[in-house]
Amino acid sequence: MKFKPIKMKALPCLLLIFIQILFLCRANGQTPNTLTKKEQETGWHLLFDGKTLNGWRKLTDSGWIVENGELKAVGGSIGKQMDIITMDQYDNFELVFEFKISQASNSGVKYLVTNDYPEQKGAYLGLEYQILDDINFVYPDRGELRTLSSLYDLIPATKKPIKPLGKWNTARIIVANHEISHWLNDSNVVRYQRDDAVFKELVKKSKYKNLKNFGKMERGHILLQNEGSPISFRNIKIKKR
Repeated sequence: MKFKPIKMKALPCLLLIFIQILFLCRANGQTPNTLTKKEQETGWHLLFDGKTLNGWRKLTDSGWIVENGELKAVGGSIGKQMDIITMDQYDNFELVFEFKISQASNSGVKYLVTNDYPEQKGAYLGLEYQILDDINFVYPDRGELRTLSSLYDLIPATKKPIKPLGKWNTARIIVANHEISHWLNDSNVVRYQRDDAVFKELVKKSKYKNLKNFGKMERGHILLQNEGSPISFRNIKIKKR
């Protein structure tokens, strides 16, 4: 097969097409751990800058590192709560974050977290968006209530559009007074009212049954769990409602 040489007159057109493609790629590929101009104007704030742990506090000296723009859980002190929490507390908000799990990953993002439950004084506890490798990690008890994106030990997530291991998933948690929802890759997978009788009964049957007023805190920290397995976070941002 013979190929005809490109005419010089066609080069400017080809160059223009290349520039347009390059521009579109950059426009659609936002740099991780940054906010768009629109997000800044509408009240979004980064909780993780991709470089430091500014705005966060580790509950132990080890357990978390920043690497390649990711907030990663690493091995730490056995028997201690190796989680990391925000310095600030929040009440009504929309939280968005990306997470990447590996084989047998087990973690979670807790919200409205406090450490003043008399029954477990000093432990940081709150409602939890479960993060789990559903295929390779199965809880021996109440496993259906502890799957990916579920309200841990209370409400199972449904119709989950999960991405493969090693790929980035996008999660969203919306707290609007007593109405709370969990999202996974733009799909609503959990919705509940934490002030109704249904939620109260669910708590009575859960691991939280001995915690007085569990789930009713008005404000609290955001907490990322380190359960000793690989987990990475990025693009963590929040908007007050």
